[in-house]
Amino acid sequence: MLAPANYPLRYHWFNLKWGAPSGRLIRGVLSRERRTAPWRARLVGCFGFQGNNSTRAFEYPWAFEAIGPSAGLRVLEIGGSLSGFQFALDRAGCEVVNVDPGDPFYTGLWPATPANVALLNGLFKTNVTLKQCFLADAAFPDASFDRVVSISVFEHIPEEALTGILRETFRILKPGGLLILSIDLFLNVQPFEDRVANEYGHNVSVKWLVEKSGMEIVHGKPAELFGYPDFNWKVISANRNRYLTGKYPSMVQTVVLRKPNEAGRPPRTRCAS
Repeated sequence: MLAPANYPLRYHWFNLKWGAPSGRLIRGVLSRERRTAPWRARLVGCFGFQGNNSTRAFEYPWAFEAIGPSAGLRVLEIGGSLSGFQFALDRAGCEVVNVDPGDPFYTGLWPATPANVALLNGLFKTNVTLKQCFLADAAFPDASFDRVVSISVFEHIPEEALTGILRETFRILKPGGLLILSIDLFLNVQPFEDRVANEYGHNVSVKWLVEKSGMEIVHGKPAELFGYPDFNWKVISANRNRYLTGKYPSMVQTVVLRKPNEAGRPPRTRCAS
């Protein structure tokens, strides 16, 4: 489904509690050094160490609910950088691993490095693990995670690389495990405009992703997911005020996939809102 312009009140409470999506307002006047003072870090919140598109105000609470955090749940985040989401999951009892190649591909004030993750773990009393590599190089055991989540990452990755990520995700998910995705729908590339890609990526076919994943879709509306026959970009454009649009011109597609419980069982396709 596409994120609605008016989302549930409980999402606003989530953002208030955690300082999502980009830290509490105080973050704008704090230097890097001052922000790491423990009492200031608590004021800013764990989301105050990475800038984000405004659509994350929906994406973070939505993904948090989709994961269903509980004690001992093993969660892998793909491309989490220094987002506070991983630390919020840890505080909710999950065992969290973030796989991200890190600073060679990130030029911000706070690159995703083991040192910075260790610093934030100390500030927020968490135990998030960073694997500073690509997913294929992380060497996770088979069926080792209950949930895999990736928030606005897949649209930045070429399709040939996505094929490998989906294959690896299927391998490391436990039977019945969930893949939770939010995927940007860019409004300044095809099918809305002529160019194929912008400076951040392209509109990836969600239908293609689902088919390549080998999993069943348990959350998602085909009429609001790019690549499905029911998706009509003209209808989306005509109803643009109904959907959440970020400060960068994009909407948010949300999808949850489930790995089959039985080995070899062909996946079903069941879409639900």
